[in-house]
Amino acid sequence: MGFYNNVHRAKHLQFFASLVLISSVLNMWRGTEGWSYHHSEKRMNWELARNWCRQHYTDMVAIQNKEENYHLNNFLPSAKTGYYWIGIRKMNGNWTWVGTNKQLSQKAENWASNEPNNGGNNEDCVEIYIKRMVDAGKWNDMSCRKENTALCYTASCKNDSCISGHGECVETINNHTCSCFEGFYGERCEHVVKCKPEDITTPDHGSVQCSHPNGQFSYDSQCEYSCEEGYNVKGSTMTRCTSTKEWSSKPPTCELVQCPELTKLQEGTLQCHHPKGNFSYQSTCEFGCDEGYTLGESSTSALFCGANGHWNDSQSNCEIVQCLELTKPQEGTMQCHHPMGNFSYKSTCEFVCEEGYTFGDFSSSTLFCAANGHWNGSQPYCEIVKCKPEDITTADHGSVQCSHPNGQFSYDSQCEYSCEEGYNVKGSTTTRCTSTKEWSSKPPTCELVQCPELTKPQEGTLQCHHPKGNFSYQSTCEFGCDEGYTLGESSTSTLFCGASGHWNDSQSNCEIVQCLELTKPQDGTMLCHHPMGNFSYKSTCEFVCEEGYTFGDFSSSTLFCAANGHWNGSQPYCEIVKCKPEDITTADHGSVQCSHPNGQFSYDSQCEYSCEQGYKLKGSTTTRCTSTKEWSSKPPTCELVQCPELTKPQEGTLQCHHPKGNFSYQSTCEFGCDEGYTLGESSTSTLFCGANGHWNDSQSNCEIVQCLELTKPQEGTMQCHHPMGNFSYKSTCEFVCEEGYTFGDFSSSTLFCGANGHWNDSQPYCEIVKCKPEDITTPDHGSVQCSHPNGQFSYDSQCEYSCEEGYNVKGSTTTRCTSTNEWSSKPPTCELVQCPELTKPQEGTLQCHDPKGNFSFQSTCEFVCKEGYTLRNPSSSTLFCGITGRWNDSQPNCEIVKCKPEDITTPDHGSVHCSHPNGNFSYDSQCKYSCEEGYNVTGSSTTTCTSTIEWSSRPPTCEPHPEALVTEVTLGVAAAVGSSSLFSVLWILKKLRRNANKFDLNSNSETEDHPPVYKNSIDSLI
Repeated sequence: MGFYNNVHRAKHLQFFASLVLISSVLNMWRGTEGWSYHHSEKRMNWELARNWCRQHYTDMVAIQNKEENYHLNNFLPSAKTGYYWIGIRKMNGNWTWVGTNKQLSQKAENWASNEPNNGGNNEDCVEIYIKRMVDAGKWNDMSCRKENTALCYTASCKNDSCISGHGECVETINNHTCSCFEGFYGERCEHVVKCKPEDITTPDHGSVQCSHPNGQFSYDSQCEYSCEEGYNVKGSTMTRCTSTKEWSSKPPTCELVQCPELTKLQEGTLQCHHPKGNFSYQSTCEFGCDEGYTLGESSTSALFCGANGHWNDSQSNCEIVQCLELTKPQEGTMQCHHPMGNFSYKSTCEFVCEEGYTFGDFSSSTLFCAANGHWNGSQPYCEIVKCKPEDITTADHGSVQCSHPNGQFSYDSQCEYSCEEGYNVKGSTTTRCTSTKEWSSKPPTCELVQCPELTKPQEGTLQCHHPKGNFSYQSTCEFGCDEGYTLGESSTSTLFCGASGHWNDSQSNCEIVQCLELTKPQDGTMLCHHPMGNFSYKSTCEFVCEEGYTFGDFSSSTLFCAANGHWNGSQPYCEIVKCKPEDITTADHGSVQCSHPNGQFSYDSQCEYSCEQGYKLKGSTTTRCTSTKEWSSKPPTCELVQCPELTKPQEGTLQCHHPKGNFSYQSTCEFGCDEGYTLGESSTSTLFCGANGHWNDSQSNCEIVQCLELTKPQEGTMQCHHPMGNFSYKSTCEFVCEEGYTFGDFSSSTLFCGANGHWNDSQPYCEIVKCKPEDITTPDHGSVQCSHPNGQFSYDSQCEYSCEEGYNVKGSTTTRCTSTNEWSSKPPTCELVQCPELTKPQEGTLQCHDPKGNFSFQSTCEFVCKEGYTLRNPSSSTLFCGITGRWNDSQPNCEIVKCKPEDITTPDHGSVHCSHPNGNFSYDSQCKYSCEEGYNVTGSSTTTCTSTIEWSSRPPTCEPHPEALVTEVTLGVAAAVGSSSLFSVLWILKKLRRNANKFDLNSNSETEDHPPVYKNSIDSLI
């Protein structure tokens, strides 16, 4: 009974304590300051409603997620008449939050069905339906003049809630907290992050200077490194203390300045001294050249490597040694070989004097350019050659005469020798002083003139007399001939040898006796055999009469040439064959004409048959008297002449008249042409069938009418359609000017070839397009540059716009004068570079600094996660908006902290039960340990997953109770029950408080875990 009473008393105490705790917690929660909703008692138009909210509270309610709409519908009472005004209004055609001047995002829209519809015109304000049967919590566009209840909110952040410049005050439903900027922490952001000063080290050969805007080696402290002269910084010259307590970069090193490595000169040497390092600061290098080479005029023999990493002069070079230029000697030539360059080291020059000249004293024929730049001898010269006068002597029976154009017995002096009549010079008749100082020939002698030795003629005899010598000057010779031979007509029987060494006539010869030359008989042939020569002694000739001929009386067919020079008979002849004249008869409509070249109706007499005009022969037109005394063909007949049948021309007509027969002799035909056609230039409109069986002209034809050929205009194209032929009747030509060109005045773009052979307009031409220069204007924060390839502001003129750093061209960066006389695009504007709008991370905050404009160039945004959450992917907590319109990293997100589940172990004689409000073994997961009856928990009975990724306490152990008294057990049970109830109440309250904290007005999420959050003022809304 005592045990029961103790247990019962314990239960009553436990229940009472629970009620007191719950009451005090609820009172504590109710009394906390935070933002709250308020509404007016009176109805008013939208403008008055906003002014009333701003006068009594912070501003008109701004709603950015749908959960707040549901909350307001549940929280607010039904308006007596109408609904509630909220802080959205149409501005410049866009629905806009009036507190922040930001456009309503599509994701945050919560319009009622078929809204907004501007049903009554000028419905530019928004009301929210509260406690409506349909579309409760939804929005409707309404005229701003309508009277509704004002719906407001109050913010609790003060100007001094957070240290200015270190953080931002963030409103929640029941609290406000300080969201610290990067590098600051604490309840009011009063503490600053520190970096290790020992990480700032001075590099060898360098120095460092630091500035500390937030305290010694604190966040945003900045250190700048520099190096001594001759050394360069390798690494970052600046480092900054970041919010991670780390410096943004490691200390750099100072590296020795390097000059470009020099190379040994071609045909030269290089000697260097490196006091600090190869080809580095203060290195010196000296240059030398090989034999025959010297440093160039602009070259320096020594170079020095300066602190800027450059040598004090350019790389030296060796140039070939030059000798003085030589000249060709007067009366001579010069031939040079320059293996290394004109008149340079190793050049050789060879001199040659003209014929008749020789080198003067001390002259060398070859000079060589030495390594010292001097030739191995002086410039050579040439002088005239002299010959010996005593070498000129006079021969027997002779004399000598000399001439001296260049001086007595000098080069080119000439002497001429001569002899008496009947004597000839033996040797050269002249001698000349040559370039070798010798006469060109020795003196000659005079020898007796010799005539060519004569020989006995073939078939003849020779008798000679030689008073001075055989066949010499004044010798005489006589000739005779054998039977059947005689001296030639041009031959002389006696010859005399003259002083010139020639006989007074040519060598006499015996020629064969000649008979009179025979001729081929008229109308016959002759075949001869000449064993001794043509028609000469012993020649024979045989004769044959041609066809149609025969030998005349007393004619012999063969003749023989006798030794007396006469034939053995007379010249033979041939006479004509005769045919019958009665075999020649005349045809009807015909006649016959005969010709007798060899006599009436004789061999080769020919008769030609003809017909009357308009008739033609059938049979042979001629017959001939043959060698057989017969005519070659029978007489023919005469038939009417036919012309080729004519046909109607295509695209034309034909009319004919036939007096004797269809298309026969004397038929006439007339031709005509259809519209657009004309008779060809060579065609005749009327044809007549002539006696020759041919029309007086060729078949007429109708040709398409032709217009003058058109040409493609310059700077244009021509496209023609020729249905009837090139540039002919019905041809059309369409002209198009090239892009950038247009038709000149009075030009037509299409021409048509008419039936009269003329175009309907004149040939068009193209001229350049012009655009208005005044349409090119310079944008604010920008500039424009133009180029004009075809003339000022003409077609293809192009203007390029550019903007200052941090501004982007809105519109086209270039515009071009087009073929339409218009610029291809309007002038752009220069708009501030915008980065994508960042959003507050779920379970976190976002704080931005925008020096130029929201989320624009040079904006910086810092992300901070709520307790129990940590930044993931990427790790950077601060983003910077760059000139490209991109953040320097992707948007981070806050992920729930995870604790190790393996750290939760079940104690012996005990058990463990865990709850996971945010996911298995995540932040705020709580595990409760209990022991079997008779055992006590040693250590903490509960552990919670903290924001440090660690459990708040280690697992306890279950230790046996030293005294097992019933009273104590009873009290222990009662205490355990009481403790359990109180824990449950506290857990419920904590859950409620956490859900309230999550009501963030700045969130874009559509889940109930993210209620609204208001920041310092109206400017921080949304």
